Amino acid sequence: MKLKHLKMGRSLAMALALSTMSAGAMAQNFVTSKAEVEQLLSGAIFIGVYLRTESAYTLKFGTDGTLTDTTGAKARWWVDDEARYCREWLDGKLKGNTGCMNVELEDGQVALYSEGKKVVEGIIAGN
Repeated sequence: MKLKHLKMGRSLAMALALSTMSAGAMAQNFVTSKAEVEQLLSGAIFIGVYLRTESAYTLKFGTDGTLTDTTGAKARWWVDDEARYCREWLDGKLKGNTGCMNVELEDGQVALYSEGKKVVEGIIAGN
């Protein structure tokens, strides 16, 4: 009986260790400074992949708060007080859609997260 409890204890400890390692590997490194996100995006071109469809995705961030996507659809963009990139689509298939996303920057790679889920990843060019 004692041996059975020992094996179960080891299994539980191993599962807990694996779970902790997985959580650490999934931790996001969001940019938390509003000024840093504004500086990163203003006048920049984001070139990446929209992960839901695995398709090429480009966003052009104007210094005047305008935004254009791959299809030519126009939006306005800003950074909120939580340092999230926000946008409101003014035309195109997403007209009227407004949302904010966390920005992750690591080793020159940028990822955008909507409600904790990575939706776009790529690089920033041109700013």
